[in-house]
Parts: sequence; C-alpha cells; structure tokens
Amino acid sequence: MNWFLAHEKDLADVFADAERIVSAFPAPLDHLGLAYLATFDGRKEESTKNYICYLLPYWMKDISELPPESMNKLSLANVFVMLYYFIQDDIMDSAKGEHKDKLPLANLFHVQFLSIYREMFPAGSPFWIYYETYVTEWSEAVSNEQQSDYFHHDIGKVAKKASPVKNASTGALLLANQAHLIPVVTAAVEQTLITLQMLDDWADWEEDLEEGSYNCLLASMRKQLRLSTDSAISSEMVKQQLYVHDFLDTYGQIATTHHEQLLDLQVSMTQMINFHDSLVQNIQKVALEIKENRKMLASGGFYYYLSKSS
Repeated sequence: MNWFLAHEKDLADVFADAERIVSAFPAPLDHLGLAYLATFDGRKEESTKNYICYLLPYWMKDISELPPESMNKLSLANVFVMLYYFIQDDIMDSAKGEHKDKLPLANLFHVQFLSIYREMFPAGSPFWIYYETYVTEWSEAVSNEQQSDYFHHDIGKVAKKASPVKNASTGALLLANQAHLIPVVTAAVEQTLITLQMLDDWADWEEDLEEGSYNCLLASMRKQLRLSTDSAISSEMVKQQLYVHDFLDTYGQIATTHHEQLLDLQVSMTQMINFHDSLVQNIQKVALEIKENRKMLASGGFYYYLSKSS
C-alpha cells in the first residue's frame, strides 16, 4: 500500500490547507464546509476514501519531474474538485431536494480550485482546453447514464463520470512539458476509474437499486440473467446471484481483465497500477469471503457463530 503510505505527510498538509481555507468561508458555510470536508478526509479512519482524487498528483511522480509545491497545489485543487462534484452528485441523486442547502457551498469549492488553476496555468495554456473537455465529458456522462448501459456499450463513459479528476494528471504533464504523454496517461487513469466505479457499485448496489440509479454490478448481472434494462430485478434476486451463485467471480474476472489492459498500456505509473491491483484484489477477496461464509453456514449455524466470534 505504498501508493498511500508514501504520501501520508503530503496528504496531512493538503487537508490541513483545505481546512484552513474552508474555515475562512462565511458562516454558516464554514461549519458546513468543514463537516463536509471531514467526511472525505483521507487522514480520518472513518471517512469515505477517494484516494485517486487527492493522490493522483503524487502518483504522477513516477512519470514526471515536478517540484513538491506543484504536486501539493494539484492535490489541493483536486480536493476541492472532489467536494464540488460530490455535491453535484448528491443534488442530482436526491429526489426530495434535501441537499439544496449545499449549493452555495459548492460554489465556494468551485472558486477555490479555479483560483489554484489560474495561479498555475496562464490563460493561454492548453490546460484550459482540457479542463473544458473534462467538464463536458462529465456533463454528458451523468446526463445520459440512465438511458444507456455504459458498462457494456460505452464503458469509457463510466470513467468520464469522474473526468474532472484528470485535471491533476493532465496538469502535471503540462507543467513537466510532457504533453505527448497525455493520451496514454489519460487512458490509464480512465481504466483505473472504471474499476474503481465497479468497486463502488458493489458497495452501493442496494442503495442504487432502491433509487433506480445506474450501477455497473446490477447492469452486469442483468446481462448475465438476460434481462432487459426495463425488467424488474429484486433485492432477493441480486442476493441469490451474489451469495448462492458466486456472481462476484464473474465481476472479479472483468476487473482482472481491466488490470491486464492497464498493464498493456505500458505506462510507467507503478503506484497507480498498484492501486488498481488493490481494487481487483478487493473484489476477489469479497468473492472468496462469500464462499467461505457459505461453507461455514453449511457446517452448521453454531460453527458459523463460533468462527465469527473468534
């Protein structure tokens, strides 16, 4: 897990800077902003981890020579990018408008990452063309996912739901005068984002099923069961496939294929490749745990209870 441990000090500094900036927001947005930031703070054990958002600039060290100050700024900017777009997701996924009070906060986050980018990239920099491209990619991807089965018909769109993350990798390459590497690095980042979404969708399938949100795991299961996109799929059906028919084996094999495709790109980003490998292993680990738990249950409920207690 060197892809994380090697950057703990940098990460602590970046989130401390983010806290300092957010604490200067006008009330009550300062308290709301700090609370929201804390839920994604990579230093906190209980936070939601979005490692690629704030670690991607440091993983670029494997391929680019950048001063630490530049990597820190790109990471800080990506923290605010992360916060801004997660609020957009919250609002879009909300049917009752319970997140509308975060709109003013989102705009302050937006101001922060734009301010950092303006400091790093002059108006004539090609960075701004890429920036606009990534916003457009995100907009299109999140607007059409309910009508399209991205995972099977346009899998690149799965990654493009997180396109603004690529501000960090593209920005780093432009600062290092390595613009020629942008296509292959972008392909590698997008491959990682796809598998990361697969893992997120495994964790969120019950919530997504209830809300009717697109989910890669559910889409993959529908295809295996030969169900149309408008056919009903119940929680019981999903659990049957997961816990009786070992669907995660199939899902995990897709992730393994993604890792092979990532390696085929031959991009020298060891830390990101190791991160991707950890995602694949996580899916495989859960699949194995399901099988082991089923064996314990077959041995008897009391044996299963004892194994869990120990």
